[in-house]
Amino acid sequence: MVPLTQGNSWVIGRGKDCTIVLADRWSSRRHAMVQRLDTEDYYLIDLGSRNGCVLNGQTIQVPTLLKTGDRFIIGKTTLEFRTDEAVSTMPPETPTALQPLVLIIQPPGIQVQIWQELLRSQGLQVVVESGKINSRRIISDFISVMHRNPDILMLDSQLETPDISKLLEWVKATYPKLRSFIIDRYDNHISPMQRQWATQYGAIDWLPALPDDNLTMYGAEVAAQLKRVLKALGRSNLEQEKLAVSLLNLQLATNDDLPSQLLSEYINQPPSLPQ
Repeated sequence: MVPLTQGNSWVIGRGKDCTIVLADRWSSRRHAMVQRLDTEDYYLIDLGSRNGCVLNGQTIQVPTLLKTGDRFIIGKTTLEFRTDEAVSTMPPETPTALQPLVLIIQPPGIQVQIWQELLRSQGLQVVVESGKINSRRIISDFISVMHRNPDILMLDSQLETPDISKLLEWVKATYPKLRSFIIDRYDNHISPMQRQWATQYGAIDWLPALPDDNLTMYGAEVAAQLKRVLKALGRSNLEQEKLAVSLLNLQLATNDDLPSQLLSEYINQPPSLPQ
């Protein structure tokens, strides 16, 4: 139990300078903050963390009001907020079935950032690992901590420890019900032979690299890739408005020179996306 008595803000993460320090390698160094306003209202704020904050089963995108009994997940640690100004650490729990869980193993870069933003726009919980350590260990540790398989596993095509073919063989043998995709960082076109190779090794598909600039222009192409993942989850429809906002956020993040007139037009009339 950590009383929130001194100051008006409390940072949560695995960094030693945080108010609440988590021994959780899935959390960021400065992952989130609880902020108290003059009105005595408390808000949970994501500090740009890699794996996001899940409040009562939903990933938050903006500062969100906390109520007594609210539970939020940071990394793999569940915290509970109480109005007596106490936050108590709870054992890790399985995420709600309403929010499917995606594990991405891909080195840091624009591609994984785009995938993370797109998947979250559709209400999915996303955990990202860089693949710097053995990918088998990442998957095994993840399942051990979460007490469940990820709903979708997305694997970078250039993984080396082990290489992608050996990793897919291991996944198929060890977790036969685990649904996986290969995702590319470089190639915007995947040949039929590559896609066939992926399915032979147990993956659902091999997805090409996403456009890393002019995302609003390629909205239909991005949506088509996202729909492949949603289809594997049994979902047939995109949340188009949320995807449009996500594309705009990504466009802003990758292009600071986007004309203000274009931004205004985009906000007032988002691009049409495939059904």
